[in-house]
Amino acid sequence: MGDGTPGVPTDNSPPAEGPSPDDARRYRLLFEANPLPMWIYDLETLRFLDVNEVACRKYGYTRDEFFSLTIRDIRPAEDIPHVEESVRTMPANSFESGLWRHRLKDGTLIDVRITSHEMPYLSRRARFVCPIDVTQQVRAETALREREAGLSRAQSMARLAHVVTGPDGVFESWSPTLPELAGVAPGQLPRSTREWMRRVVHPQDRPLFRARSLEAAAREARVDVEYRIALPDGGVVHVSQVIEPIQDGRRGAPTRWFSTLLDVTERKQVEARMMRVNDELEHRVRERTAQLEVSNQDLARAKAAAERANRAKSDFLSNMSHELRTPLNAIIGFGQLLAASEGDLRSPQRQAAFVGHIVGAGEHLLSLINEILDLASIEAGKLAITLAPCPLHDVLAECESMMEPLAFQRRVRMAFPHGGRLHAVADPTRLKQVLLNLLSNAIKYNREQGTVAVECTQPGAGRIHVSVENTGAGMRPEQVDALFQPFNRLGREADGVEGTGLGLVLTKRLVELMGGKIGVRSTPGVGSVFWVDLADAGAHAATGGALARPPQVTADARPASPAMATVLCVEDNPASLRLVQEVLAMRSDVQLLSASNGRLGVELARTHLPAVILMDNNMPELSGREAHAILRNDPRTSKIPVIALSSNALPSAVETGLAAGFFRYLTKPFSADALLAALNEALEVSAGAAARR
Repeated sequence: MGDGTPGVPTDNSPPAEGPSPDDARRYRLLFEANPLPMWIYDLETLRFLDVNEVACRKYGYTRDEFFSLTIRDIRPAEDIPHVEESVRTMPANSFESGLWRHRLKDGTLIDVRITSHEMPYLSRRARFVCPIDVTQQVRAETALREREAGLSRAQSMARLAHVVTGPDGVFESWSPTLPELAGVAPGQLPRSTREWMRRVVHPQDRPLFRARSLEAAAREARVDVEYRIALPDGGVVHVSQVIEPIQDGRRGAPTRWFSTLLDVTERKQVEARMMRVNDELEHRVRERTAQLEVSNQDLARAKAAAERANRAKSDFLSNMSHELRTPLNAIIGFGQLLAASEGDLRSPQRQAAFVGHIVGAGEHLLSLINEILDLASIEAGKLAITLAPCPLHDVLAECESMMEPLAFQRRVRMAFPHGGRLHAVADPTRLKQVLLNLLSNAIKYNREQGTVAVECTQPGAGRIHVSVENTGAGMRPEQVDALFQPFNRLGREADGVEGTGLGLVLTKRLVELMGGKIGVRSTPGVGSVFWVDLADAGAHAATGGALARPPQVTADARPASPAMATVLCVEDNPASLRLVQEVLAMRSDVQLLSASNGRLGVELARTHLPAVILMDNNMPELSGREAHAILRNDPRTSKIPVIALSSNALPSAVETGLAAGFFRYLTKPFSADALLAALNEALEVSAGAAARR
């Protein structure tokens, strides 16, 4: 990055003295933490003097590579003369915002909007630059202009026009084809409904036009009217006009109107010559009007779909960050403990336990990544699906063989159908993936000595019905409704059964990709039946999903000696809780209580009044933020320092958490040193509060 620090001068003169070390660190932090690419280049040599990590990732160069380049190297050859001219002629105090093209390391050209200003840097004349990628915006604007031009040409060819009228009858906007339709120059076009009626509408048709306009205003509803336009040269144009209210959703807002005008002169002439084609021409007018309405509706639906997709993307990224950080927290934390040399942390038994946690978290992380990649392949349309007649007996026999060890380990009896010659049209590999997921969930979430029963039937209509029934805890209706949501394990995170929360989502997508259907019937306390409908002779196959049991809550609390400080850890992930336990085992002056959900955490806090509380956020029953709010509003617990342990590492989440009153906000994966340092500070605050009481 160079050995200087970017600053923001108020004029063109260098500062009287350099920034303080604190200022330098603060500016460096701002420069690196900015989510936008930024760099500084020498105005004489055009070489890069400084660049942040975001720019390196965006443009594909390392920092050292950037420092060997000039701004010419990231511009297309044909733009370089313009760049050099701009550098020579740009006033020193200018603040430029322009549109340029930049070339990435792989040769890709992107459109960027530049914001820059001149500044002294390392005793050189330099320019600070912030390039923002607007490639998609430029493409969208170009496409919009092309569509608007195409619409204008289409309206001209179809002799179609439109006009938007305000509540007072004044024309607000109109298509370029409206003056053509009225036979006047654009500057001579009437500017209100009243003037249109007086100057354009044929005298004999004015009463009809006025009546229909008043009717539309009275009813605030669509009105159609056909009348004649009297051209200045004495000719006549027959038009069909649709007057529609514009619904802007504001209660009590004055009504505005959208009118579509269509030249139907040809139709009227044909009517006069051949009455028998009258019905056909009217149908064409209605059809064209309906097409315009459908187009508007399609645009509205597309916009709503895009907004839903954007919200879904944000939710997915937030959840994925949490799910990735949780196993990483266990891997890094237990790895740090393995590297420690104090006390009995080096015993073979404890090291073996730590390694087991690391391997388990790694396998969970690998499963999560594989399922995310499969989902991404499906969404991108790149998952290969090969449909062929698939014998269910062979597939189920293979699944039974693969599931026997897990069933034996969980003491669950499996019952598979034998015989039969049912064939489904499916991708054999993906069908097996679907059935294995259903069977694995049916075993994992079953009760001990339970049963998993598989049945295959032909209910008719060319369909094959495959069901997987278990005798587990069953699900409530609201759990069934949330069954196929990404990362939603229905509160099963605390029961010790590993899972990613993506298996059912992936299963459902595979089913639908193969043209099948999936469903579930569940009774709390009895069990659940997941079913898949597969096409017989030419249709697609379908898949099923996972079960979930109600969340378990546990607490491990022992009476603390008077010399010990009580610390309550509220954490639903077993591996993360174990990590906290091992870290705090280094402290002989701390007694640890634990709770696996927010509601139990609140109860233990009120009962034991711990000195410090460690609080996870994503938990069943109550989230960490909800539990913290309850404790803050209770006089008995309002002064207890609460340290957040969260997988949400977004800066906005950290700021919101601290603003809500958390004593410290640690993001997973956190180091043992960071946890102990935060705990020491919290214990000091708690001890001081106790002394004052």
